[in-house]
Amino acid sequence: MESIEDIGKMAVIGAGVMGHGIAEIYALNGYSVSLMDVDEEILEKNMALLKSELKTLVANEFTTREASESALKRVSTSTSLEEAVDGCNYVTEAVVEKLDVKRKVFKKLEAAVTEDAILASNTSGLMISKIAEGLKKPDRVVGTHFSVPPHIVPGVEIIRGNETSDLTFQIAYDLIKKIGKMPFVVKKEIDGFILNRLQSALVREAFYLVENGIAELEDVDICLNSVLGFRWATIGPFKQIDSAGVDSWYNVGSYLFPSLSNSKEVPKPMTEKVERGELGMKKGKGFYDYSKFRIEDVIAERDDGFLKTLKLMRKIWKTD
Repeated sequence: MESIEDIGKMAVIGAGVMGHGIAEIYALNGYSVSLMDVDEEILEKNMALLKSELKTLVANEFTTREASESALKRVSTSTSLEEAVDGCNYVTEAVVEKLDVKRKVFKKLEAAVTEDAILASNTSGLMISKIAEGLKKPDRVVGTHFSVPPHIVPGVEIIRGNETSDLTFQIAYDLIKKIGKMPFVVKKEIDGFILNRLQSALVREAFYLVENGIAELEDVDICLNSVLGFRWATIGPFKQIDSAGVDSWYNVGSYLFPSLSNSKEVPKPMTEKVERGELGMKKGKGFYDYSKFRIEDVIAERDDGFLKTLKLMRKIWKTD
């Protein structure tokens, strides 16, 4: 494979929160996609979500009914990895965020695909070189990190491992641009990449504020929605520093930085939620309670808000 023009059929391994959305955006852009998961029930559940999400896209005029119906026809499902990747030369892995599991999947993929097929990982923060360790051709492994919900969020991290070839990287980068996303590049491997290092630092401080009785979690969310999220949608932190004044930031930082949380542990409230199985929207309860609503309706309401924001931001970013 020499360019994105050579990409034919695709496969997405793992049909959960991320996988079905990645398959969805590729199908909307004309690619035939085989969506694979070991559990038929997971496939059925997430195909139902995919159909619901397409309806939301149509309702917000991000696609047409005809285009959504065509996209749906391009997505096939399978519980067999070998069957799913047959005839594919671009495969995206979106399984659980555990290094040993991903390595096993990539070894199976390498044995099942053609020599020129590209293997992309949707890992949230595991180093690509560690995922590709032990493969015969680690040069064809690259990271393409989509964010929830992947069929809507415009930014996608492109991560190259120590042995990722220039050609593999360029094809992945060009593909992300072709499907209308905004690629941003991780130049040097590091756990968490760019997005999750920034996000985790903020989330750590958010938990610190709540755990120490400084604010309720709802107020932390409102602060981020109404101030930081509002500003960062237009300008990033470095432009914001320029906007407020580097000297002002220096003065604030001189007394504030030493008092920020530097905890090395996962916040206790998050650990307790995991232990209780309160895993968020997908389980009906997380830090908020969704048990009185259908999951499809909760996600549709979330996506409707995202799409209205995205429609405006595209004009500001001048990407239309």
